[in-house]
Amino acid sequence: MSAEPTLFEVIHSTRAMRRLKPDPVPKVLLDKILAAGICAPSGRNRQPWAFLVLREPAPKRFFADRYLSAMQKRFENSTLNPDDNSARARALRSTLHLAEHMHEVPVILLVCGERNWPLGVPPGWRVGRAPPSYASTLPCAQNILLAARALGLGACLTTLHQTFEIELCHYLRIPDDFGVAVAIPLGFPQGKFGPVTRRFASELTYYDTWGRKAQRKTPTGSA
Repeated sequence: MSAEPTLFEVIHSTRAMRRLKPDPVPKVLLDKILAAGICAPSGRNRQPWAFLVLREPAPKRFFADRYLSAMQKRFENSTLNPDDNSARARALRSTLHLAEHMHEVPVILLVCGERNWPLGVPPGWRVGRAPPSYASTLPCAQNILLAARALGLGACLTTLHQTFEIELCHYLRIPDDFGVAVAIPLGFPQGKFGPVTRRFASELTYYDTWGRKAQRKTPTGSA
C-alpha cells in the first residue's frame, strides 16, 4: 500500500483497532481527524455535532473505570477457551483488552450531538430526553474512523457508554441539549492494518422488493 492510501484502500482496510499504544497522539493529527469529521453531511446542514477530547488522566480514568465495569457485567456469564482461536474469540479478547486498558489509551474521543427526536417517533411517545442526532453524528464518526486510518492511527467505535451516560454527562458537564452518540478510543495501533473480511455485498442486496436478487443478463444471441 502506498504512503498515502487512496480512499478505497482506506475503506477496505479500516477495521476496529482495539489494541492501542499509550504513545501520545500529536495534536496536528487530531486536528486533521476532527476536520474530516465535520465534513460529514447533515440534515439541512445543521452540523449538530460537538467533540469532547479526553486526554488527561482523571477524565480518562473516570470513563475507563465505568467502561470496564459495564463490560464485565455484559460478559460475566461468558467463558473463553484459551485454545479457541476463532474469529469470535479473537474479537472478544480484543474487546476485553480494550476495556482493561482504556485508561492507557492516549485519546478517548466523544462524538456528541444535539438532542433531536427522529421523525418516526410520534410526539406522544417522546418520553425523557431525545437521542443525539444519530443520522448526522454517525456519518461524522465514520469520517473520523476513515481519517484516523489514513493517518496511520487505530480507532474503534463503541456505544457502551450508554450504560453510564447520565453519570458521564454530569461529570464532564455536557449540557442537557447534547448527548454522547459514540465514543472512539484513538491511538497508534499495536498491530498492523490489513484487508477486512466481509460478506459479499451481492449476498445482502435486493432490488425493488425484499428477497429479489439481480437477474443475470442473457448473453446476446443465446437461445
